[in-house]
Amino acid sequence: MPLLGWGEYDYEPLRTCCTLDYSKGDRNYVTFLFALSIFNFMIPGFIMMTAYQSIHQKFRKTGHYKFNTGLPLKTLAICWGPYCLLCSYAAVENVMFIPPKYRMIPALIAKTVPTVDAFVYALGNENYRGGIWQFLTGQKIEKAEVDNKTK
Repeated sequence: MPLLGWGEYDYEPLRTCCTLDYSKGDRNYVTFLFALSIFNFMIPGFIMMTAYQSIHQKFRKTGHYKFNTGLPLKTLAICWGPYCLLCSYAAVENVMFIPPKYRMIPALIAKTVPTVDAFVYALGNENYRGGIWQFLTGQKIEKAEVDNKTK
């Protein structure tokens, strides 16, 4: 949207990437920050919460607990939450009193989300987990046979 004139980006304090320009305080910038928080954090969080709740209910009915359905939502909240809070705070107050290095931390954490999500999904799936173990150690994980005989 900054290409269309709504919101503005500037260099990060270390001049390696771009981030939101927190020095602006006009109405255009405030509406951009609130829209950013709603459409990039709150709506995806709500969709993930409802989707994973239905998956969890399906797992509970079948008795197969193969994946922690709360983990993806927790990673979203942990990684994007500080950035969303900083954006919301910047919309109502001046954040320039916060040192630039500290303002950069939430943006860096938010940028790690694709890597964190890859680990969450890879380690949460037993097929991928076995493949990762085999790749790292060269050993294949043998599944234990379950004896269905009653004693």
